[in-house]
Amino acid sequence: MNYIKNLMKILLFAQCLLFYACDKKETEIIEIKITEQNILNLADFVKCPFNEEFKKNTNLEKYVIKKFGKPDEFGKGRDTLGNAVVADIIIDEIWLKYSEKMPGDIYSFRIYRGVSKRFEVFAGIYINKFTDLKYGFNEETTIKDIDNLFGKPKEHGIKRKGNDIKQYYYCYSNDGPYVYHLYIRFTDEKLDSIDINTNGIGL
Repeated sequence: MNYIKNLMKILLFAQCLLFYACDKKETEIIEIKITEQNILNLADFVKCPFNEEFKKNTNLEKYVIKKFGKPDEFGKGRDTLGNAVVADIIIDEIWLKYSEKMPGDIYSFRIYRGVSKRFEVFAGIYINKFTDLKYGFNEETTIKDIDNLFGKPKEHGIKRKGNDIKQYYYCYSNDGPYVYHLYIRFTDEKLDSIDINTNGIGL
C-alpha cells in the first residue's frame, strides 16, 4: 500500500515538473520585473500626472477648469458606490471633456465627490495631448522611456492599418482605499494616449 502511495506521489511530482518545463518559456515571456523605484515612479504619476501636486483640500473640478478652461462637455449626476463589505456611499459624479474639431477627446476627467462620506478623487483621466506632464512625457516618448520609469509589464500588441499598436497595463495599490489602473498606448513605438482609472473606492 505504501508502495502505491509513493508511486502516486512520484508520478504527481513528475507531472508537475513536466508542466513547468512546457510552460517555462511562456512564463519567462510575461514575467513582470518592476523595481521599488519603478513602483514609486508609478505611484507618483497616477496620483497626479501633471507637474504639480494636489493638496488634500483641492477641488478637482475647479482645478481642471482652471488648468484647461471651459470644457466642451460637462455633466454631473448623483450615484452610489459600494461593495459586498461596505454599504452604499452616495457620491456626485462629475465629468468634463475637452475635444478637438475632429472626433475624439484630447482630455477627459471623471471625478467622484463623496456626499455621505467626504472624499474627492479622480475616478478617471484620459490624456491624448501631452501638455505639462510629469517626467516630460510627450509625442516623442518611447516604449523604452516608459520601461525605464515604470518597468516592463505584460504588453498587448495588435496590428492595424500598418501601424504597430501596443498597450501597456499597470496596476498600483497603496495602503489607502484606492487601486489605480494605468493604461499607456503606443503607436509605432511612440506615446499615443494615457488612461488612468481608479477603483476600490468605498472603504
